[in-house]
Amino acid sequence: MQSNILDRAIAAVAPAWASQRQLARARMDAMSVLDQLMPQAQASANSDGAPAAPSGGAGRWWRPMARDAKADTLRALTGQRGASRELVRTSPIAAGAINVNVDRVVGTGLALSAQPNRAVLGWSLEQALEWKAITQREFSLFADSAECDIENTLNFYQQQALVLRSVLESGDCFTLLPDGPRTSTQPYALRLQVLEADRVGNPRGAVDTARIAGGIRTDDTGAPQAAFIFDQHPGGWLPGSNATLYAGEWCDFVGHSGRRRLLHHYRKLRPGMPRGVPYLAPIIDAIKQISRYTEAEIMAAVITSYLTVFIETPGGGSAPVFDGTAPGAGVPGQEIGLGMGAVVGLAPGEKPHMVNPGRPNPNFEPFVLGIITQIGMALGIPRELLIKQFNSSYSASKAALLDAWVYFRGLRQWLALSICQPIYETWMAEAVAIGRIQAPGFFSDPLLRWAYTRAAWPGDSMGSINPKDEVAAYVAAIDARLMTRERAEWELWGTDFNDTFDQKQGEQDRLRAADLLPVPKAGAAAPQAAPAPDAEETP
Repeated sequence: MQSNILDRAIAAVAPAWASQRQLARARMDAMSVLDQLMPQAQASANSDGAPAAPSGGAGRWWRPMARDAKADTLRALTGQRGASRELVRTSPIAAGAINVNVDRVVGTGLALSAQPNRAVLGWSLEQALEWKAITQREFSLFADSAECDIENTLNFYQQQALVLRSVLESGDCFTLLPDGPRTSTQPYALRLQVLEADRVGNPRGAVDTARIAGGIRTDDTGAPQAAFIFDQHPGGWLPGSNATLYAGEWCDFVGHSGRRRLLHHYRKLRPGMPRGVPYLAPIIDAIKQISRYTEAEIMAAVITSYLTVFIETPGGGSAPVFDGTAPGAGVPGQEIGLGMGAVVGLAPGEKPHMVNPGRPNPNFEPFVLGIITQIGMALGIPRELLIKQFNSSYSASKAALLDAWVYFRGLRQWLALSICQPIYETWMAEAVAIGRIQAPGFFSDPLLRWAYTRAAWPGDSMGSINPKDEVAAYVAAIDARLMTRERAEWELWGTDFNDTFDQKQGEQDRLRAADLLPVPKAGAAAPQAAPAPDAEETP
């Protein structure tokens, strides 16, 4: 719905009134569209003999329309974003749901594990390991520094958490990939700039069309071409400023040279869906009602802590000592109230009645936990993990953690493909171009480029409820050649086997030199001695 001149004038002087006008107009437009569609839907239903909606019960007033992804999501997206962010700021349940996602999926950050394809490159194992070590050091030079951020505040791993949090709260976000100056401490020009979802929208706030919807311009096949980025956040626009609301420019996702310029981070849930939906969208109403109920119970408990007394009089009026007409009533320092050991005289026929509302409500916790269980079902998080309370048995707690890890692992994979891998490939192109990484054929053969940029993005481990048994299971898998030590260390402790190998070897050498190696357990096989070096041949 496009604003007219009168709406913009009112918004400049009375934003609250303008917002109410826009809301009222939107409701009237929705009602007019419904009035037009209902006769058509009823006629269509009567023509084929099937009812237009379920009869009786909820179907009597529930008549949903089958619309495409744009119509279903974009019309309510602005309000859902605002509600979602407000709940994250004010509701413990909403904040906990977002925090547990960020903590479990990102944690300390998804780290690069370069995996060049040896078969395509024709490398030996030693060549692959050497190139992998060089590449990971160079990427750490770029990613560990806050200079990779256009705002110079967050490093690459902290921006992963920012992107995921923004996607969960707002539905999606964007990352610009501009070039910045190369410095003595940052030899790479690539920079990252995370944009909030509201920074992208239709030019001048225009209505959606077949080719431009939600600020995304698509080609004839529906593939996204560019996004319209506002010069400033619409929610931060101030009347009287020199900036124009909804002013901005188009930014292509891929430049003419093939270099990525803009990344769009969102989880596509339906075909043709141009923008993402906030993570809390299905349960916004439930969380808000629980918050109101919680506030009411807290207020009731606070009120209960005060002793309330009602005075019953024969005539039904207030006693003089309490209505302010008695001598001294209302005089400063002589307020009427209850105190410790106080004695208050009452007139003949007046009787005190003590009031006890019976708070706290004993049914509060079971009811809230029941609602949280449904909230957890919608979010893909078990209730135990959402409320961070594991009071069940070991097997039940382990099952809850494993079930949640299935969801977290999928979300981690999405995050790696949405931000980590594209940025790594863009960085790799610059590193090869300026000669800091040796990759012959990188720009001439797409297959070689693919082979050079293969990577895994492991993160923090799931955690252990019973570390002894779980470590033993990993050791058995390694001994049976079913798992590598590198993967086992990532999943158990969230550390890279290659990074800790030198330290482990150094510790082992020091213990051997000091004759402090652990004593093998009884019945264990004796360690094999290292083969002696070949004796030098005598002439």
